[in-house]
Formats: sequence, C-alpha cells, structure tokens
Amino acid sequence: MTDSIIVTLRMTVRPDRHHDFTESIRGMLGPTRAERGCIRYCLYEDIENKNTFTLVEEWKTRDDLEKHVRSDNYQRLLELMDLLSEPCELRFSAFSQTAEMELMLELVHKNRRERTE
Repeated sequence: MTDSIIVTLRMTVRPDRHHDFTESIRGMLGPTRAERGCIRYCLYEDIENKNTFTLVEEWKTRDDLEKHVRSDNYQRLLELMDLLSEPCELRFSAFSQTAEMELMLELVHKNRRERTE
C-alpha cells in the first residue's frame, strides 16, 4: 500500500480581483504538475459562487509535498492569499490508495448484490 497526501485549499477571492487570481493561478498549474511526486493539481470553481475556488493537490509522499511547499510556485500561491475576501480553508489528509480502491470495489459489489436480491 502506498500512502499519498491530499491537500485541499478552499479560497474565496474578492470580486474585483477575480481575473488577477485566475490568471495567476492558471500559470502555476502546469509547472506544479511537473514537480516530482505531483499526482494531481487541479483548480475547481464553485458553480454557485464564481469567486470561490478549491485547489486539490495530491502528492506521492510527504517529502514531495514538503519540497513543493519550498518551491517558487508555492510562494506565488501564498502571495495570492492577499486577493482573498476571507481566510482560506486548508485541509491535509493521507490515505492508502489500495485500501480506498478496495473499499470502493466492496461497496460496488455490495450494491449489485442488494439489487439482485
């Protein structure tokens, strides 16, 4: 089993800085995805509030995440916090990919059995 780390960052941007924020963070996506150990680095816009975004990062190891946090791209992300209208929400979680897949398969099979009974 391999443990990976997921970082979720929810940010609400001041309406007058929406364009500046999206342009800046868009330029960070590709370079961050190319960093060693980056599995996923995706930005999502809330469909109910166009000024709220969720950045989801997944890293192979804690060491990979720590290297990312020391990178220029991460420094740029921290600088974007000045554009927010409220404090961001930051969550870290570690999980075992194998266990998660096994759980998902178990739930799918259970659902199929229940439908046929």
